[in-house]
Amino acid sequence: MNKFKTKIAVLAIGFLSFAGVQSASAVEGLSIGAAMNYSGFMARGKEAATSSGNNVKTITEEDGAFDADYASVFVEYAVSDVVSVGLERHIDDITTPTNTNTRPDGTANSVKATFKDHTTLYANINMPFNTYFKLGLSMVDVATQESLGTGGQYPDVDTTGITVGLGYQFNADNGMFIRTELSAAEYDDVSATSSNDTEKEVSVSDMYGASASIKIGKSF
Repeated sequence: MNKFKTKIAVLAIGFLSFAGVQSASAVEGLSIGAAMNYSGFMARGKEAATSSGNNVKTITEEDGAFDADYASVFVEYAVSDVVSVGLERHIDDITTPTNTNTRPDGTANSVKATFKDHTTLYANINMPFNTYFKLGLSMVDVATQESLGTGGQYPDVDTTGITVGLGYQFNADNGMFIRTELSAAEYDDVSATSSNDTEKEVSVSDMYGASASIKIGKSF
């Protein structure tokens, strides 16, 4: 059984065990749950360096794409029979593959980034046939991890993004539910100037993501 299936099984066992637990203090309209997500991401990265000796700017630019699976947890509140608002947070960090670039002068640059504390504030709008539309605002910290022969070192940055999705929810009699969800996200561009050389700057643009999720939860 691969890692993704193992995580789904652990989540399922945990929530099935929780299904029989009833709390007198439970808040009506509240839902909690966990999810396993499989996502693909793409972006365009660029480093611009200006030589102080001859004022010549060198630009290195490259597109990149990768996939990742990760867990998340969420809490929701049903504002009405149609609209629920919620907060979802990734449990796992997402790290990009390492990208190594060798410059014409033989200098090697290696860089990767880790996306931390990804949190989405969202609303689910119920539609016919147990389907729903999702609209959310995401916030994430981007921690860079570089080994640059050019001597550059870049600070961490943060970005926000818009998420839209469609899902289907199966409801059980005891308040348990299972969802399948497809979503897409677009993130704002980010840039950072080298902390030890202000003539070097990196930027990341055209950041997109697409996700497929399986969610298990309980409504009170």
